[in-house]
Amino acid sequence: MSDIKIPNIDYTRLITCILYEGGSVEILEILHNKGINEACFYSVRGGPIGRSSEVEGLPEIPKTEILNVIVSADQADYIYEEIFTLAKLDQPQMGIITVNRLSRSSEINLPDDDEELKAA
Repeated sequence: MSDIKIPNIDYTRLITCILYEGGSVEILEILHNKGINEACFYSVRGGPIGRSSEVEGLPEIPKTEILNVIVSADQADYIYEEIFTLAKLDQPQMGIITVNRLSRSSEINLPDDDEELKAA
C-alpha cells in the first residue's frame, strides 16, 4: 500500500436532485461554468405517483435522472437555489432536491485545459 495520505475534508455537502423530466446535462453545464466540477448524473426508471406509465399502449420512455453535486458548506445554499430554479422544482411533479452533510470527502483537482495541451 502507498504511504500517501489523502486529506479528508469534513465541511462538504451532497446535493441530490431527482428530476422527473430530465435536464441534468444543462444544469451540469451551468454549474461547470460557475466552477463546480464535483457533479454527476445518471438515468433511472420511475416517476411521481399518479403519472401514467403508458401512452396509447406504449410504455413511456423514462426521463428521470438523479443529479449529485458535492460543494463546500458555504456554497450549499447558493447552489441549492440555483438547481431549484433551473430545474423548475417549484412546479408540481418536476422532482425533489435534498442536501446532506458529508462526514468525509476528498478534493478532486482537475488539470486546466492549458496543462493538458502542454502534456500532450
